[in-house]
Amino acid sequence: MVCLDTTFVIDLLRKNLAAEEKLRTLAKRKDCPCVTVVTVGELFYGAYKSKNVEAEKEKVNKALSGFVILEMNERGAEKFGQILGTLDKSGQKINDRDVMIAAIAVSKGEDVLVTRNKKDFDKIPGLVVETY
Repeated sequence: MVCLDTTFVIDLLRKNLAAEEKLRTLAKRKDCPCVTVVTVGELFYGAYKSKNVEAEKEKVNKALSGFVILEMNERGAEKFGQILGTLDKSGQKINDRDVMIAAIAVSKGEDVLVTRNKKDFDKIPGLVVETY
């Protein structure tokens, strides 16, 4: 499987051609796409901020129906602390939600993350970042 970041799923929802092509490439590689529960929360956050909450929630639910959803557990929480500690020690800072997405993915054995936010995710050791 390959983990998809929130930016990628948002781009799919917006019919971004590069994201759609990347999804086709992943399918050809037989990579089963997954997202983390953090991405699910971020997508619903966007829906609830919108002017048409119910329509946006429906879009989110439809988009998520094709993906495996990875949840946080103790291993993921420990990985989150490890990654955040490593970044802090080296003076690097990225959004905690991005660290959590990476930690969940890596703790579940997913070392590839597809995102438009390559700059931040590249700072996370042990994570292979693909963009589109």
